[in-house]
Amino acid sequence: MNRSTSLKSSLIVLLCAGLASAQERVGSHSQPLTVKNVRLWTQNGNTVPVCWETPGYAREKAIVQAAVISTWQWHAKVNFTGWGACPTGGIGGSATVKQVRVRITAQGTANAGAGGSARLGMDALSSANDNDPGVSLSFNPDGSANRGRVEYVGVHEFGHVLGFVHEQDTPGNPEGPARCASPGNEPNSTSLTAYDRDSIMNYCNRDGNMTGNLTDIDIQGVQAVYGVRFPNLAARNTCASALTRQTASVAWAWNDGSNQASIALFPSSGTKFTDRAVLSSRDGGWGDSVKWFAGDFNADGKSDIGAAWNNGGHATLTMRLSTGSALRQAHWLIEAGGWIDTTIYLPGDFNGDGKTDVAGVWNNAGKVSIAVFLSDGQKFTGWTQWSDRDGGWAETVKWFAGDFDGDGKSDIGAAWNNGGRTTLTVRASTGRSFVAAHWLTDAGRWTDTAAFVAGDFNGDGRADVARLWNDLGNNSTDVTLSNGRAFQGASAWSTRDGGWIQGAAVKWIAGDFNGDGKTDIGAAWNDQQLNTLTIRASTGSSFAPAHWAVRAGGWRDSAAWCAGHFQ
Repeated sequence: MNRSTSLKSSLIVLLCAGLASAQERVGSHSQPLTVKNVRLWTQNGNTVPVCWETPGYAREKAIVQAAVISTWQWHAKVNFTGWGACPTGGIGGSATVKQVRVRITAQGTANAGAGGSARLGMDALSSANDNDPGVSLSFNPDGSANRGRVEYVGVHEFGHVLGFVHEQDTPGNPEGPARCASPGNEPNSTSLTAYDRDSIMNYCNRDGNMTGNLTDIDIQGVQAVYGVRFPNLAARNTCASALTRQTASVAWAWNDGSNQASIALFPSSGTKFTDRAVLSSRDGGWGDSVKWFAGDFNADGKSDIGAAWNNGGHATLTMRLSTGSALRQAHWLIEAGGWIDTTIYLPGDFNGDGKTDVAGVWNNAGKVSIAVFLSDGQKFTGWTQWSDRDGGWAETVKWFAGDFDGDGKSDIGAAWNNGGRTTLTVRASTGRSFVAAHWLTDAGRWTDTAAFVAGDFNGDGRADVARLWNDLGNNSTDVTLSNGRAFQGASAWSTRDGGWIQGAAVKWIAGDFNGDGKTDIGAAWNDQQLNTLTIRASTGSSFAPAHWAVRAGGWRDSAAWCAGHFQ
């Protein structure tokens, strides 16, 4: 039988001994992360010594090692060391050395060519004399085992080694153990987190046990036991940019140390960013809570930069209008309602008159309301509520604007956590209000750290949505294309095309940086405390990454990065 063990969304650590499962079978479920009441690696300085008993299988060994290091070790302060051949003889007493010995056996094509089992916690230690490996893996010996499946098996089984039990066997599983043909609740265990339907430790998760990625709840659980190596933080760019059909450049707004705002431009040549030029220097006070946005607010063909800021408890909207070589500041609306730190400001042409407006998405007593500030080309003419409490508010929702239905008016999109899956909801503009509808109810697994950007990635005149996410320590990008009425299923446009960066160390932007009519994705990121700008240029069906500016100016976590046609 080919069974496999899984973590529960509410990681449970087992505090007793025993083999997690004798060759586990993988289906599609998940639960809370739970740890067994066994000896954990905290008693060994968070160090897990690993060795391979079986020669050969170089491909599968490399995949397992990379997956374990890019998940458990990437997020938590636990170190898997060694990964060489296990000692086999009595030279110098090596036959008694205790390690997590991994034995590999051959199997057929069942379960995508891979399976495994493991003992829990430090009970996975054994020596050559014991002849009882702590981890048993099986692979199709012809090298055809599915890579995602091998990653899942490796991460899952080493989750057992860390002390985590099968998610589906925890008391918090509302679906009950029968769905996974599991014997029932795991005794002598401690729940660490809430129930997680898609945990790596659940061998009935909705990804079919074909990916080694941890869920947010898995990460929460392992960090609770072994400490935090990298906080699981989402990237937040404090500048939202309206899409433009012209070649886009990048503007960088930063605090130069004087608590004043300065803005520099990285002009696009179509293949790279040329030397940056200062557009404004110390032309207003800096605040880390300022919300920046870019668009052509006066419809002169050049993108401008706006800022919403806290003016004594009230929001003020200030514009920096582009002359082509400089920015000219003016307050376009001094009294724009009460200031709320969590309000999201999105630029877009919401009434289709050719001028960029601003929408404020705000938490109205736990519900979503949206106020729109229309531009008349010289100022914002107050605001009106275009939607009032038309859905639940959550701080983890990712907001973006674009013309998703191709009618010439900008709409507002939201990606949100719908029970562990990503749902994409569009609030389509009528020119005077928004009408909400779910355009894709299941766009794949939800992760809080994923970034969502809108753009016309295939150049058909309708805005689409791209998701950038942590794929075993690397960046992968999925795109959901719009057909004007709904989003089609997500498809991979780039897979592990660079290292993953999260939190304040990266700012994502979207724009047509090479001027070919298709939106590209840019990343400004902390490259040894200097700015590097990487562009993933769209081919219409994939992204091709390249560095367009390398180590250009000092990095600041609080800086805002805007895209637009500023010249």
